[in-house]
Amino acid sequence: MEQTSEQQIYNWIKIGFLQPSERLSELFYYDKSDNQFFSILVSDYFHFDENYNVPQNVASSYPEHILKLLAGRMKRIENDDKSIIALSRTNREENTNDDYLDQKIETFLDLNSIDIKTVTIWDVDSIGSLTIDLRTTTEIEPEINQKIEKKDWWRFWN
Repeated sequence: MEQTSEQQIYNWIKIGFLQPSERLSELFYYDKSDNQFFSILVSDYFHFDENYNVPQNVASSYPEHILKLLAGRMKRIENDDKSIIALSRTNREENTNDDYLDQKIETFLDLNSIDIKTVTIWDVDSIGSLTIDLRTTTEIEPEINQKIEKKDWWRFWN
């Protein structure tokens, strides 16, 4: 039996709430300005530099419009934009039975005035992959004659 749009959204929210707080591979959000749920993979951050531009040494498979939307949302999250709401994650002691989760989801939807009949889920049509050139730490761009500093791959998390 095929699920309705509301059931699919409800299940997506449930998956977001069930993510363990200690596992950060995917982060789940609601964007009030777009009336849309979305998630960001931690690996998506590798697509950008500290200013959310695609670095010279990175080749992304995401189309340009996806990169722009992703970078925009990441900036808004970093700047604590109140129109982006993170879904709370489950801690080890938290009850995860269906009745508790259903109540938690309904409370979240009510508190944030989210109508499950009109909300959408951001679904990226393509799988995002990227290639990072780790061979050099600096390079000269001849067309602008400017030295560009690149981070060593092992310093990425610094």
